[in-house]
Amino acid sequence: MAEAFLNVVLENLNNLIQKELGLLQGVNKEMGKLSSTLSTICAVLEDAEEKQYKDKAIENWLLKLRDASYELDDILDEFSMEAPQLGSKDKRSKWTKKVQASFMSYFHPMNFIFRYKTANRMKEVFDRLDGIANERMKFHLHEIVEDRHIKVRERRQTGPIITQPQVYGREEDKEKIVDFLVGKAIDFEEVSIYPIVGLGVMGKTTLAQFVFNDKRVTEHFQLKIWICVSDDFDVKRLMREIIESGNGKACDALEMDPLQRNLQEMLKNKRFLVVLDDVWNDDQEEWDKLKYVLSCGSRGSSIVVTTRLQKVASIMGTTQMHHLSTISEDDCWLLFKQRAFGNMNEERPNLVKIGKKIVKKCGGVPLAAKSLGGLMRFKREENEWLYVMESEIWNLPQDENSILPALKLSYFHLPLELRQCFVFCAIFPKDHKIKKDHLIYLWMANGFISSKGDMEVEKIGNEICNELYWRSFFQDVEEDKFGTIQNFKMHDLVHDLAQFIVKDEYRYAEADGSINMSRRVRHVTCNYTSKPTCITPCGLDYVEFLRTFLILRNHKLDFNALKLPSHWNFRSIRAFDSTFFELTSISPLIKKAKHLRYLSLSNTRIKRLPNSILSLKNLQTLDLSFCSALKKLPKHLSSLTNLRHLNIKGCYSLSHMPPNIRQLTCLKTLTCFIVSKRSGCHLDELQGLDLGGYLEITNLEKVGRPMDAKRANLARKRNLKELHLSWKSRGRNGKVESQKDFEKILEALEPPPGLTILKITDYKGRSFPNWLGSAVLVNLVHITLLNCKNCLKLPNLKKLPSLKSLGICGMDFVQFMDNESCDGELVVGFMSLESLYICALPNLERLSREEGRDMFPFLSRIHIHDCPKLSLPCLPSVRQLQVI
Repeated sequence: MAEAFLNVVLENLNNLIQKELGLLQGVNKEMGKLSSTLSTICAVLEDAEEKQYKDKAIENWLLKLRDASYELDDILDEFSMEAPQLGSKDKRSKWTKKVQASFMSYFHPMNFIFRYKTANRMKEVFDRLDGIANERMKFHLHEIVEDRHIKVRERRQTGPIITQPQVYGREEDKEKIVDFLVGKAIDFEEVSIYPIVGLGVMGKTTLAQFVFNDKRVTEHFQLKIWICVSDDFDVKRLMREIIESGNGKACDALEMDPLQRNLQEMLKNKRFLVVLDDVWNDDQEEWDKLKYVLSCGSRGSSIVVTTRLQKVASIMGTTQMHHLSTISEDDCWLLFKQRAFGNMNEERPNLVKIGKKIVKKCGGVPLAAKSLGGLMRFKREENEWLYVMESEIWNLPQDENSILPALKLSYFHLPLELRQCFVFCAIFPKDHKIKKDHLIYLWMANGFISSKGDMEVEKIGNEICNELYWRSFFQDVEEDKFGTIQNFKMHDLVHDLAQFIVKDEYRYAEADGSINMSRRVRHVTCNYTSKPTCITPCGLDYVEFLRTFLILRNHKLDFNALKLPSHWNFRSIRAFDSTFFELTSISPLIKKAKHLRYLSLSNTRIKRLPNSILSLKNLQTLDLSFCSALKKLPKHLSSLTNLRHLNIKGCYSLSHMPPNIRQLTCLKTLTCFIVSKRSGCHLDELQGLDLGGYLEITNLEKVGRPMDAKRANLARKRNLKELHLSWKSRGRNGKVESQKDFEKILEALEPPPGLTILKITDYKGRSFPNWLGSAVLVNLVHITLLNCKNCLKLPNLKKLPSLKSLGICGMDFVQFMDNESCDGELVVGFMSLESLYICALPNLERLSREEGRDMFPFLSRIHIHDCPKLSLPCLPSVRQLQVI
């Protein structure tokens, strides 16, 4: 944790130095010294985090280092905000502008005070860091060298010998793998590779041992070899060990060529099974070197790979990866009982009752059941069992076979950037459904994601989420219809691991409860399951350096509106989320929250935002979704130039946008744009914005000219995935708006080729544009056309290659879904359509003017409502039909 965050701070510091802000402000000396000191400390931190669990002195040293790093991060953040911007817009030379800017800023009284205070604060932090570095540096360097030697000696070793009498809860898994090895593997032309994937506590090795020793497997293969790979994927070593295991004697060959020849000679014309246990290597090239040598046996030869990383399985496997999930509570109990009671014929009922409650802690994880069962083996007093039942699992005695070392190993294999992103998930309650985008924005707010070249931080965050999933830290993943991860959960034990690592830096509290707070608390979640008397629990008022504050509650509870405490003093706050909490004012938060980057007031009844929100110059994410009482946004919202995500979906009381949205050049998400005739609120405000995700454009009847629509530049917004275009159905007096160049305006609103979902509502034109139905929209999956009353016919949608779902409603003149004549040829179309919803089409007669047998070949669901003239053809693929 300390190493990962310190690297982020060092990067921020060096960025400021490169921009020469320090030079111009007179604090370059302190910046340079800090950079040097931080670089020195980072160089010796590689193994410190792991050693802190065995050495209290190192733990205390890291705590001091982390505190100083957080304070330095605040100083650098304030400096980057307050330092005057260089140059001007005239054509003078860069050097002249720098000199003038330096001169002017140096002698400005306010800048002099700011510069003086910043220099002093930096000097104080430097003195602290220098003392911290000197305190442990020499001793710590010695420890690192010694510890690396120990690590080499302690490399994990496994073998094929079964170490427990029975495999509980894995019978089905075992049968599936054995069936493949002695059956389906024969169909593979080359050696088959079967990956078994799961957390380090799921029993992959035990399952592989039972498979390896199964009688059917032994009889099927002429040669069986077991190799423990661990994190040392050295191809020469692995080949040597395979040769030695197969021949039963030492291999003297040291170079690659003789090793390859010896191995291929041993495997030639033999049906072999090789188990590669505990593989971490995700280097495709290294794996290919070994795979090439092993591709020499008889047909049906197989390799079984056990790994914690789905990424490794995808690289190595030739079959679908075999995920090991948790086992049932009953199987967990059998495994626990076998360890706790052994062969004892008599089980004490009182201990059995407590034992079954202990098993609930295991969460279906075999290693947890084995570990806790072994812990209870020689305990026969009820109070001893009660102590274990009531204890946190990490507070119990640990050895090399316990849960903690097994899960920590996965954690320490994470790259630094992924470590702090993973442990941040401790801020959510157990079994909480974590929204991926929400998590990424919180990571961004806390500075956990570093930019890489031109790649956007959001995309880097998405890669981190995928990587953690591929490494089995996330489970119960929910994907959208395009296979993109939307939500996920963490296994309870993985969540416990994250909490164990962060210790006193994160706190989770119930409403009105008193929390054990310390000045080191940085992230707090408050969960409200009943009506609170105060927004903050006891003890939180005195947390000075809080960075994240999340409020969770059951949205079904009827809360009265509450106010933030007037004495709110969270001056380091980076993220504040009060979703579903009825706040009436956020002024106390904004007053001192100059570092705030993430603010969510989603689903609250807030009516207006104070103008003071414009002081939040670092704000990246503003989530106001479904704030139905919100009437307007601050007029000068465009001054928040770092804003990247503005979510106003469901803000039905908003009548217009703040002017000059085009100035928000960093904006990546704008869920709604309300067209207005006010200055700075025209549709061409979207022209230069690189928007992605979901966008709804409303009040399109107020677009003055087709050219304004063209200037919105939708076709070039390549990251846009969902688009909703809507007109007002009626004017203020209940009359239909006067006819305009509706067709030309909609033609000008052509979306990008990557669009997947399109909805058009209350369109007033008589025909649809050429682009709707064009093969250019190859990714369009879902289309909804709602209340397009004046349209005479539908667009030609049958050639859209990806269209799976189509909804048509409220079109009075449409007679056919497809109007084209086949001219004697076989009509083919809607080749991907699976779901069709049609409603309020009074003149719809048939789905196609001339229906052919290959029309709608994959249509499986049809919903028809209020279509009195419709006659359906024979549709053999339909499985669900609803007519109302």
